[in-house]
Amino acid sequence: MQKTDDNRKNQKHFSKVLPYITKHRFWLILLIFCAILGGFMEVIFPFFLLNLTNTAINNQFAEFQSLLLWAVLFMFMKLFHKFLYEQSSNRYEILTIRDFRNLISTRIQKLPISFIETFHSGDLVSRLNNDVDKITELLRKIYILIMQPIVFILGFIYMALISWKLLLATIILIPISAILFNKVIKPIGKNSKKELEEIAKANIITQDAIRGNNIIKAFNLENTFIKKFRKTVKKAQEAGLEIEKSNAISVALFIGLRYIPQLVCPLYGGYLAYTGEITVGGLLASMSLIWLVFLPIENILDSLKVFREVTPAINRIFEILEHSKENSQVQSITFDHLQHPIEIKNLVFNYSKERMLLDNLNLQIKEGETTALVGPSGCGKSTILKILCGFYEPQEGEIRIYGNNLFLSNLSQIRSKISLVSQESYLFPTTIKENIGYGKIGATDDEIISAAKYANAHNFIMQLPNGYETEVGEWGSKLSGGEKQRIALARAILKDAPILLLDEPTSALDNVSEAIIQNILEKYMKNKTVIIVAHRLSSLKNVDNIVVLNNGKIVEKGTHDELLGSDGLYKRLYLKQMNDMNSKSKKMEGAIINAQ
Repeated sequence: MQKTDDNRKNQKHFSKVLPYITKHRFWLILLIFCAILGGFMEVIFPFFLLNLTNTAINNQFAEFQSLLLWAVLFMFMKLFHKFLYEQSSNRYEILTIRDFRNLISTRIQKLPISFIETFHSGDLVSRLNNDVDKITELLRKIYILIMQPIVFILGFIYMALISWKLLLATIILIPISAILFNKVIKPIGKNSKKELEEIAKANIITQDAIRGNNIIKAFNLENTFIKKFRKTVKKAQEAGLEIEKSNAISVALFIGLRYIPQLVCPLYGGYLAYTGEITVGGLLASMSLIWLVFLPIENILDSLKVFREVTPAINRIFEILEHSKENSQVQSITFDHLQHPIEIKNLVFNYSKERMLLDNLNLQIKEGETTALVGPSGCGKSTILKILCGFYEPQEGEIRIYGNNLFLSNLSQIRSKISLVSQESYLFPTTIKENIGYGKIGATDDEIISAAKYANAHNFIMQLPNGYETEVGEWGSKLSGGEKQRIALARAILKDAPILLLDEPTSALDNVSEAIIQNILEKYMKNKTVIIVAHRLSSLKNVDNIVVLNNGKIVEKGTHDELLGSDGLYKRLYLKQMNDMNSKSKKMEGAIINAQ
């Protein structure tokens, strides 16, 4: 039953591959034309061989000269055919593989973050590169799968016309070899899948080792990661060796399939020529034709082996391509500014069935107000911001942005109204100018500089060797934490969206950088609708509203002073934080006194 389901799945995926491999029709049609032409040309050569031999033996010089001229013309046609084949094959493969990579890359950008996060980025890169490369092997078999059946049929008929007895004596091994070959190649699909998965794991380990190089060195984990990588590569190697073992056995079968008839043909054919049942030219032609009967079988069986090897790669690719995209409805939506900027109604969300993170949450955010979300770690504060950005879809309830249902609307349009600044804002490995410019595609240099000045980033940028053209490095590695955060703020400022989401934007910064960022935010937050997740409760004294979360529910609401006046969770969290800060200050003072 499982085998039948797998076969159906494979057939379904190959049927879905078909539209993508038939896109470049000019080159595909030319390739098919070359395959058909090549099939006929393969059989023409034995024709010349038979007739040239017979005319020479029978002293038919006029016929011999005429055939020889045609044979020379035929050789020039073969050269032209080879040129056409190489051009059409190479162009078709390159363009089709380019389209596949573009398709997968585009699809990844359109997929929901909740789905993307189920994969490691190294695995996705492996699918984009290694798995797509496997499809190249399938494309190269198109020419063979069209040409070789033609060669086989024509060669079979031509050889039967020369001597059906000789044909029968030479093809007797074909069914046996085909059955044995099918048994040999059965494990290839399973081993190919294992090899691709282990290569993906090796890519993941390499990527993690590069990104976490500081941690690896700080904790002396070099040998651990080396062993982990080598273990994964060894598993990939073992799977690859199993594939090669199957290939080696199949080659041995091919040799038997190919060369045993080559012994039968001259021996039995020589006897038939001796008895006068065939001519000498017929014998020579049959010895050439036997290749045209058996090589197509060999090539078709080899294509079956490639089919099994490529199937796991196609399955892995379509795991990405088949997943539904984020909502991107083309109809435009309207933003009613008389409605609340954000309304959350009966929101239920969990990452897994075992634990409810947000339970029947209801919240209204008014225009121009700053609302803070606070509560114990893991209560869902940051998750709310991610849901508001459309990164995750709740199990129940709805969210409205200026009157529009978030998950029934065009997410791109919704996100145009929202700026997000998180604890670790990502910088792309390009220039500072380009990173800021992503806030508003097509922004002028003056707009970018103005946003940088507002974010208090212009001065330090101008002190860099290349100013705004300075490359920030991967993950912004060439900048300090405070500098990266100011670049991220400049990007958000340039976007100038009416809703601003701040997810602990200063928690990873030192006191000086934190003070700078806080000043920028206080200035920028005016006239914006803001939701802020803050780790330092003392910074929330001036916000309009504080929402306290616990166990997925809102347990308190109010201003800083109102919540401190009641004996609730917020007051306990605030007092605990103040006590912790006082304890740290006393410890530092004691350390300084002892040092003196």
